[in-house]
Amino acid sequence: MYSILISVLLSVLVGTVYTLLGLWKGWAMGIILGVVFGLTGFVVISRMLARRFEPRFLQAQKQLQSGATSLAMQTLEELIPLGRWQVMLTGQIYAQMGILAYGAENDDLAVEYLEKSALRAPDARMALAAIYFRRKNSAKAREAMDVAIRGNKKQILLYHAAAWMLNKEGETEKAIEQLRRCLKVEPSNEGSKENLLRLQNNRKMSMKRFGMQWYALKLEKPPASMRQYQPGTHRGMRGKQRKQRRKG
Repeated sequence: MYSILISVLLSVLVGTVYTLLGLWKGWAMGIILGVVFGLTGFVVISRMLARRFEPRFLQAQKQLQSGATSLAMQTLEELIPLGRWQVMLTGQIYAQMGILAYGAENDDLAVEYLEKSALRAPDARMALAAIYFRRKNSAKAREAMDVAIRGNKKQILLYHAAAWMLNKEGETEKAIEQLRRCLKVEPSNEGSKENLLRLQNNRKMSMKRFGMQWYALKLEKPPASMRQYQPGTHRGMRGKQRKQRRKG
């Protein structure tokens, strides 16, 4: 990443120049100053880049909210060149693009982007696992979930999603083990205790507590009370508003 490279070069330059000048404390102080200047340079560059890409992320979010998915995708694609400058930025961009493609029912494109997503983008990694699971590719689904959990060990939903998939495949004991791992991370989590007890009693897991974050994976249909909040229902709402205006 260019930001790291520039910071390292700045650090080496400052430290070398200070040492060659034979100033106070010599090379020892040169190393200290080099590290300080390098870290400062990295922070300054990161903030400058943030001022450039954060407005574009917000723009993409507004475009998505207005239903302009293709425009949102284009806005994110234009940010990819900046990924060479900022650490983990490229992976975050691909994560957002993959989730957009997944929401648009374009699973092939979603896989292409989600495979490049950041390891610390749990929603993207879960979406990738969900696609593989629906395609009956259990090995790939498990691999994606393992990667997601390794990169986001405190995300409770990841353990439950992995356990749900395992249980659906008849691997109840492995599903139970996933929830036990989850309880090691957060021992007081009541949802994990409940689902663990359900599996131990050969009952279906309950994922309702995770809301649309879970149902957006398209592995289970949301209850009727939640369906009105799903993306795409805005058309129905606009239709109701038109009828009300006509009545008025």
